Amino acid sequence: MFDFIKPYIPEFITFLAGAGAWGYERNKRKADLKKADTENNKSIMDLYQEALDDLKKRYDADLRELSERYDQKFKEMELRYNNLKKSFEDYKKTHK
Repeated sequence: MFDFIKPYIPEFITFLAGAGAWGYERNKRKADLKKADTENNKSIMDLYQEALDDLKKRYDADLRELSERYDQKFKEMELRYNNLKKSFEDYKKTHK
């Protein structure tokens, strides 16, 4: 029986070595992927944070611009109202 198995011992040893190397590489690859995922998540989080910061700056700038426009339009309308009111008062005085 041993004579039957003896010729296949080198192939069996080669198979075991290959299976061991495959298992080692598989675990190493998983660890590398986990590390890469962690780094990618950090970089994605950094990009997201930068986008939020940029969005806040742009939002504040747009809000300031709109506020200035609103104030300007409000002053124009107030001046126009006062002019119309004065004109109406003058009209009432002249046409009594």
